[in-house]
Amino acid sequence: MNIKQLNHIVTLSEMLNFSKAAERVHLSQSALSKSVSSFEEEIGILIFDRSKNTVAITPTGAFVIEHARHLIGSLTSFNKNIEYLKTGNQGTIKVGAGPFPAKCFLHHAIRQFREHYPKISIDIRIDNWRSLLGLLKEREIDYFIADIRSLDDDPELDIHPIGGLTLALFCDPSHPLVRDDPARSIRPREILDYTFASVSLPSLVFSELKHSLSLNHNDTFSVDLKCDDMGLITRLVPQSDIIFLSSHLMMEDALRDGTVVRLNIPMTRNRFGEWALVQIKGQKLVPAAESFAHMMADIVRAGSLVDHEKYGIKRNEPLNFQRK
Repeated sequence: MNIKQLNHIVTLSEMLNFSKAAERVHLSQSALSKSVSSFEEEIGILIFDRSKNTVAITPTGAFVIEHARHLIGSLTSFNKNIEYLKTGNQGTIKVGAGPFPAKCFLHHAIRQFREHYPKISIDIRIDNWRSLLGLLKEREIDYFIADIRSLDDDPELDIHPIGGLTLALFCDPSHPLVRDDPARSIRPREILDYTFASVSLPSLVFSELKHSLSLNHNDTFSVDLKCDDMGLITRLVPQSDIIFLSSHLMMEDALRDGTVVRLNIPMTRNRFGEWALVQIKGQKLVPAAESFAHMMADIVRAGSLVDHEKYGIKRNEPLNFQRK
């Protein structure tokens, strides 16, 4: 018994004519008759009553034909699904992203991806690096992009550097520090009297930020409002005393519209994060997932270079993917 024989009996059941059925399956009439007879002999059931001029389906034959149709449909579906897995033309990919990469670049990658893979579903988790690492190791996501400065060396992981963005402090135009003069130079300790908001930052990054602002160990600089949803933070800022940390690229439109102000505060460096694409070492990705990973990495690298040229300062280290 094979799929060709199943197709032969189903085709004959539809045509009830050996000549027409043979033509449809591209066989001679004698070859089709031999295939059907061989199948009937193998299963021990007469599927068709044959006379000189007519073909009829027996009652037991109808049962066999119904199940043959189901088997053909199931096998066809199976073959299509295998092909989808091989080519990546259908299915779901599961990816993770930190708040800053998600806000700045993810929408560009999704639009580009959808042009090439319109039938692929994307399940996206936006969270801090620690949560994303847990999801990755539980195989809940295929890979993630996030800051990896606090990520320990792990032989189970493949880590591909992709850049990072410069950061600054922002506030509402009505904030007391900038209300009278948005461009005035602000002393670092002036910000300590106000609510500070940020996404979850690796402790090393926050320490370097504090040092860059020339704040010392005795200055109580901490995050009062920690939230990995940058959209929520920016919605809380209007008419508030909140000072928040964000990237220059992320705030370009808001600065242009005048809905936020960048604090003119001296910093010795303004890029701290080390972004990377992180996946399980040796894990084989379906083509669509691999393609999306390359798209995200390329877009983030290109954006990091633009950001470096526009907003970087001399004491910043080279972007991580440019280091030798």
